[in-house]
Amino acid sequence: EMEASGGLPRPMDEDEDEDLGPTHVNTTRASHLVKVHKDKLTVSYTGKANHTQDVGAVLANRPFAKKVLIGYFEMTVISAGTRGCMAIGLGNANFNVMRHPGWEPGSYGYHGDDGRKFQESGRGEPYGPKFSTGDTVGCGLHFGTREIFFTKNGKHLGVGFTNPSHSYYPSVGLHSEGESLSLNFGAQPFKFRLDDMIREEREKLHSTISRIPMDAALVDGIVRNYLEHYACHRALASLPPIGGGSSVPQPSSSSVSIRKDIRELLVQGQMAEACAKLDEAFPNLMASSPKLRAYVRCQEFIEHLREGRRDTALQTAQQYIAPLLHAPPPAPSQRAASGPPQEAAATNGGDAGGQEGANGHSQSEANGESNGTTAQG
Repeated sequence: EMEASGGLPRPMDEDEDEDLGPTHVNTTRASHLVKVHKDKLTVSYTGKANHTQDVGAVLANRPFAKKVLIGYFEMTVISAGTRGCMAIGLGNANFNVMRHPGWEPGSYGYHGDDGRKFQESGRGEPYGPKFSTGDTVGCGLHFGTREIFFTKNGKHLGVGFTNPSHSYYPSVGLHSEGESLSLNFGAQPFKFRLDDMIREEREKLHSTISRIPMDAALVDGIVRNYLEHYACHRALASLPPIGGGSSVPQPSSSSVSIRKDIRELLVQGQMAEACAKLDEAFPNLMASSPKLRAYVRCQEFIEHLREGRRDTALQTAQQYIAPLLHAPPPAPSQRAASGPPQEAAATNGGDAGGQEGANGHSQSEANGESNGTTAQG
């Protein structure tokens, strides 16, 4: 489930994992006209603001994490300085830190001296109230609706922009003497009730989904196909037989049983027996699927190492794995004639076995079932 999180930019910092979201200012990308204090959250303007290029802007250490529903951060104005020319917004990884967010391509901003919003332009248009000393202003990106919005002192000011096309970092700009602000990427409670907004969005989504009509036979078929694909034979056998003249095909119990046997052989590390079973049940499968051959040989390599057979493992890698890694991709015509659907299904089933083997024999399946995938050595 998506969770709330503050988000910051990708400019190279000591933090590189974008999945974590922003946590502080990226000091390596800050303008030379600002001072970033030791907490990496407080920023002060140190320039003279004589020219439009004298803006002092900063970016966060990472962009908003893509796994969240809404990326959000806030700034509190400690001092608006002589003119209160401060801005909050988002910028891409190439954002010019000598310009306000919203003025440059790939950036969006809400400015405090005039309350206008800016998108890749210095012209701007009316949007919200001005902000100054003591105000807390926020900027959010709703990944579900692709909308950018702003807040002031906990109040949602409405959608500012739609359909941003880049990965954006939180950004703020300062442009008059004496300006100072502090940032909050979620380490402290936000003034805006972000959790309430996320809860409302989830309820809307749930309501929308619940109104979509679903045919019972279609749902039944989806469940059965899923269980068959992952060789969950006992769960599949526990379902009542399909009746009432349903058009959904009954999964083949023999196919499930065969794939279950192959999966168990792979999990137990019995690679020779697993390959023999594959060739017997699906004669053309190994020959027509380089990916499956690679998985099986990688698992074989792992099993040799587990048993201490290092020389045999090295021989397997040189003889079987290396040629697969350096083999040219198949021509389009070969892909088109790669095999009948049932073999593709069998490939999925074969894939269903090995990951447990690669991860260790001790893994067990819940309620006796397993959905392992072939070991990706």
